[in-house]
Amino acid sequence: MQNKNQDRNRCLSAGRAELWIFIVIVIIILTGCAQANGKENMKSFNEPIVTYGAGRFVMDLPACMEFGGQYSIQSRTLSERVWSAEKPEQEALSAWEEILGNVAKLSPPKGSERAIIETKDLDGIGKHCRAVLYYHDPLDLEYGNLDLILDTGINGLWIKAREKKLAKKDLIYQISTNLARAYRAPTTRFGRVPVIPGKDSFYLQYGAIDLPFEYKESVDIVFKGHPLDQKLTFSVETEVVEKIAQEGLIERLAGMMLTKLGAKMKIEKIRTHKRTVAGLKGEEVIFRGSESDNTKKLAFSWDFPGEKGSAHAPNVTLNMLTDDGHLEKKMALWDAILDAMRPAGR
Repeated sequence: MQNKNQDRNRCLSAGRAELWIFIVIVIIILTGCAQANGKENMKSFNEPIVTYGAGRFVMDLPACMEFGGQYSIQSRTLSERVWSAEKPEQEALSAWEEILGNVAKLSPPKGSERAIIETKDLDGIGKHCRAVLYYHDPLDLEYGNLDLILDTGINGLWIKAREKKLAKKDLIYQISTNLARAYRAPTTRFGRVPVIPGKDSFYLQYGAIDLPFEYKESVDIVFKGHPLDQKLTFSVETEVVEKIAQEGLIERLAGMMLTKLGAKMKIEKIRTHKRTVAGLKGEEVIFRGSESDNTKKLAFSWDFPGEKGSAHAPNVTLNMLTDDGHLEKKMALWDAILDAMRPAGR
């Protein structure tokens, strides 16, 4: 299965990697599924690990991998920052002043002297809790943004609301402050909050939002670098879906593949099979792709399409992309990470 090579010397891009995944998934229809190899337990993978939140799930990853990305709950994006041990109060204040400074640079709408509508100190939430409401667009007086920063004394939580109807200002504040009040912060710098059995919470990099699902939740995080390959990336995407595609996963990705510009490449299927991760019955694809310039990559992918309106069974996609080489060790790492992903609190 080959596409016309439109740039034989171009380096492999993320789009190219997606194309490989699309091609291999189509191949699955024609070739059937291989049996799984033996599973590894993350704790037996011989290196330090760190537990990360992935919404309504938690997972263990090597401590050496660098975290990036964000979380979203109730149409708010959330991110955390750990304060320095020496001057946490000063760092928290500087973070707030930086937010105000960035907003102050925005062009105000006609008839207004500045983009900032108002700032508030929100008492009774954490050590300090501050918010700024501002116009998101100089041509739009009806919609605005709200940035809220919660200082717990150890770390900070950013809660960002984007393009909200200003006529419902009270509701904008209510949703963001409810999330801030529900935030369970770690007790030590760079610590992680424990999973509480029987408690339905949304877990972040360090802390958790102790609220059940209401609407619009997603996770989009990535981990980079590993001694096996400093270019290795492992990504986690989850999203509560309201509509399940009628066509199957294979057909869906095959249609997307036809819209991509690809290179002449060879595909070697390594493993494809049904696989259960965190209690979700999904599909796994592992393959090696090589182009005419002999560039080779290993691609690992697992997907669960999701159940309608379920935060406990959202659409989940796990991907790992790496240079070729050390196949068995990289498969062991992949297996260990997937086997260690689990539902949080249930």
